[in-house]
Amino acid sequence: MNMKLSFSWIGIAVFALPMLINIAYAVFPPALEYASAKSTARWLETVESISRILYLVLLTFLVSEKTLDVRSIWFAAAVVFLILYYIVWIRYFVGGRDVALLGKPFLFVPIPLAIFPVLYYLFAAVWMGNIPAVIIMLIFGAAHVTVSVQSFQ
Repeated sequence: MNMKLSFSWIGIAVFALPMLINIAYAVFPPALEYASAKSTARWLETVESISRILYLVLLTFLVSEKTLDVRSIWFAAAVVFLILYYIVWIRYFVGGRDVALLGKPFLFVPIPLAIFPVLYYLFAAVWMGNIPAVIIMLIFGAAHVTVSVQSFQ
């Protein structure tokens, strides 16, 4: 694992791509008032937040010296899960911005808006050869999915 401290525009882009949809969500909020999400354990939300930030830092400033190959299976897998993530968001917007659609299974995958981005980030980190980011994403993924399950129960 040949890593160096540097700056990666690719790392920033990888992190930002799933976040872009939040702009549309802010501009076009849910059509109806809805009950706020159920409360989750504060420590779990803290783990989720810290691991998200740490993933961004690792992806941005810890750079593998290996050459990135866009023909890699890891890159392809990341792209597939990013596309699936956007499709679920499009379903929400086209479906009248009904919050119930955010937690509804897609392609037999429960809570797809928690699972698809985690898999995208995981495969992107593998593609970039950033093993520390992979480890942090596993931690984030466990916390994020747990928080999402508790929120949509």
